[in-house]
Amino acid sequence: MESTEKVFAKGLFVKPTDKDWLPVKITIKATDFVDFMNSQGELINANNGWLSIDVKKNAKGMYAEVNTWTPSEQVTSKQHSPDRETADLPF
Repeated sequence: MESTEKVFAKGLFVKPTDKDWLPVKITIKATDFVDFMNSQGELINANNGWLSIDVKKNAKGMYAEVNTWTPSEQVTSKQHSPDRETADLPF
């Protein structure tokens, strides 16, 4: 379900700090973020209950973007090469 359209985490704000031990500070406007989370149900279900958010930086500052990658169905080696006979392998 990876999308090329950017999805920004609404209600989540990222700000850099000047401290080495605290690279970013994240603040959350709870009502907006809860509404946003509720709107991401399909992506969350596809990722077994997880929602990944990447902290990115551009010329205007830092921002939170939803990582829309979802795992694809696992393909076994037998499914990948169904015509390959394992008995003839040299190893």
